[in-house]
Amino acid sequence: MASVLLCGALAGAPLWSQESTMFLLDLPGDKVSVRYSHGSLDRAVQLQDNFDLLVEDFRGWTRAKVGLVILLLSREEWKESGFVYPYGLPEPAGGRGLALPSWGDKGTVDLWHDLLGTRLPTLPEQPMRGTPEQTASLAVADLIAAIDGAQVLLRAGGFRGDQSWVNGVISHVVVLANLQNHHAGRLPDVRMVFEDLSTQSGGPGAQPLSAAPSPPSVRARLWFESQYFQGAALLTSPGCKYSAKAIFKQARKNGGLIQAAELVAHCPELGTWLQSSFRSE
Repeated sequence: MASVLLCGALAGAPLWSQESTMFLLDLPGDKVSVRYSHGSLDRAVQLQDNFDLLVEDFRGWTRAKVGLVILLLSREEWKESGFVYPYGLPEPAGGRGLALPSWGDKGTVDLWHDLLGTRLPTLPEQPMRGTPEQTASLAVADLIAAIDGAQVLLRAGGFRGDQSWVNGVISHVVVLANLQNHHAGRLPDVRMVFEDLSTQSGGPGAQPLSAAPSPPSVRARLWFESQYFQGAALLTSPGCKYSAKAIFKQARKNGGLIQAAELVAHCPELGTWLQSSFRSE
C-alpha cells in the first residue's frame, strides 16, 4: 500500500488543514478508493466492499460513472485535519470524499448514546476492534456516511431535485434500495436509528423545511435525516412502489432533474408527510 500525504489526499478539499503532515495508506479501487490510518486495514477493506455495492447500484440505476473516496482517520488525525463535526460523525471532504473514524472508542460510544438516547444497534458485518459498543458506534457512523455518499453520487451524476427536500429523500431512497438489495437484515436496526434520531431531536415539526440546506447543529442535521428517511420509506413502500431505478429513469428524461410534483403525484402520501413532518415558518 502506498502512503499518501493527507493534505494532498483530495485536491481542492476545503476542509483540510493545509499544515497537516500526516500520512495515510492507500487502498485503490475502481468504484471506491480508501485512504486509511495505519492499523485500520480491516475496516478499510470492509468499508470499500460495502461502498462498492452502493456505487455499483447507483451506476446501474443512473448509468453515471461516478465513484467515492473514503478517508479513515484516527481521533488525533481528525482533530489535526480541522473537521467541523465531532469524531464519530462522518463529514464530507472535498468533491468526492467522505471522512470517517478509523476506530470506535469511548468518545464515539458516548456521542451516539447522547444522539440516539438509547442503546446502540449491533449491526452485522462490522470488523471487531474494541468493545461491541465501540463497533456499533462505527456502524451508525457508517449508516450516516452512506447517506452522505449518496448525496455525493447524486451531485457527481448530475441529478438534483427541484426542491431541497427532494435531494434529501432521494439520497435515502438510494441507501434504502442498497440495503434491501444487499443487507436486508440490517433494516430493523436502521429504522430504529432514525426513529430515535427523530425523537431525540424534538419530534415531528421540530424544524422548518427552509432550515434544511444548512442545519444549525448536529442534532438538527440528524433530525432532517430522520425525516427524509420517512419520506423515502413512503416512496418505496408497497403502497407507492416507486423504485430507485424508476425514479432515475424518469430523471434521465428530465436532464437529471427530479421533480417534487412528480414524486407527490406518484405517491400522494408524500404530500401528507411534508405537511406533518416540518414546522410552519
